[in-house]
Amino acid sequence: MAEVFVIYYHKILPKWGFDVYYKTFEREVKILKSFYNVITLDDVYDYIKSGKTPDKPSVAITFDDGYVDNFVYAYPILKKHGLKATIFPIVSRLIKKDFVRPTLFDYWEGKVSFNQLHQPKTMADANLEYLKYGHSQDFLTVEELNKMRDVFDIGGHASIHSRVFYSDEIVDFYDGKNGHWSFLYAYEEDPQIGFPIFPSLNNLAVERSFVKKEVKEYIKSLDKSFFNQKNWKDILRQKIKETFSSLVNVESKEERKNRVYQELKQSKEELQNLLGIKIRHFAYPFGHYDDVLVDITKNFFDTAFTTEKKAIKVNTDLHKIPRFAIAKDFTSFLAVLGKAKFKK
Repeated sequence: MAEVFVIYYHKILPKWGFDVYYKTFEREVKILKSFYNVITLDDVYDYIKSGKTPDKPSVAITFDDGYVDNFVYAYPILKKHGLKATIFPIVSRLIKKDFVRPTLFDYWEGKVSFNQLHQPKTMADANLEYLKYGHSQDFLTVEELNKMRDVFDIGGHASIHSRVFYSDEIVDFYDGKNGHWSFLYAYEEDPQIGFPIFPSLNNLAVERSFVKKEVKEYIKSLDKSFFNQKNWKDILRQKIKETFSSLVNVESKEERKNRVYQELKQSKEELQNLLGIKIRHFAYPFGHYDDVLVDITKNFFDTAFTTEKKAIKVNTDLHKIPRFAIAKDFTSFLAVLGKAKFKK
């Protein structure tokens, strides 16, 4: 039986760096076009529902989050080779203004120099900038997203898209180097040296646990010299244990269900209203999900995609469809093609 699988990218870069270089991306696109049917997520849905086996290995291409480099670099390459893809933008990150930035098309036509094309930030920097200021130029405008629709289908990716704490088990303390960009959301303020770090997942996938204000204020009250001690983390762990009976405020299961339902409902409605189209497909932020989230997602989307590395079978759960991540180097891309063939 010919394999069917889905791959996903995040950012496409103008030079070799932290994600996929645009020339590497075009090389990968050429291989997919030569040896695979490049299909849409509607096709993936029909394949699972019908059980009809494709006559040739088939792959769907997806992009997460909605970065403008997808428009500047990926869109022209996909259009040049006549291929379709799906993008899952975070609706809150979309820039609600009507302007369009130059793309590879403009460069190929001699309208701009290559250096005038958008220079992408890292995912961490782009998302942190959004959380700090409520906007980031590293994300798509609505007009750019609309211009891509001859190549890209649009899926849902919720609105908040941040990791949150879900436990009161301290796994570490923030030391200025071991943070995640979403700590700004998880702590409800800029992280401070000494703030406890708890297990975290996508905000949709858990009952949120926000650190109590008195815990944060206690840590802020410590003299800076405290953190110069070699074993300050061990000492602080003991101090917190002696001082506080509980460290977080946890939402109830019912509160979580209502919150998630409203976020999915509102984010889908906003995206549909912005674009004037129906949104059928959804990608779980960070790939995190649980049974509660899956059940709620079924109310709004025909399919939902994870980040589990498997090929698709006819009995694959429509709301737990796996995808393979594409790393920045070409060798990893070839490895994914091999894994997709055998990871049934």
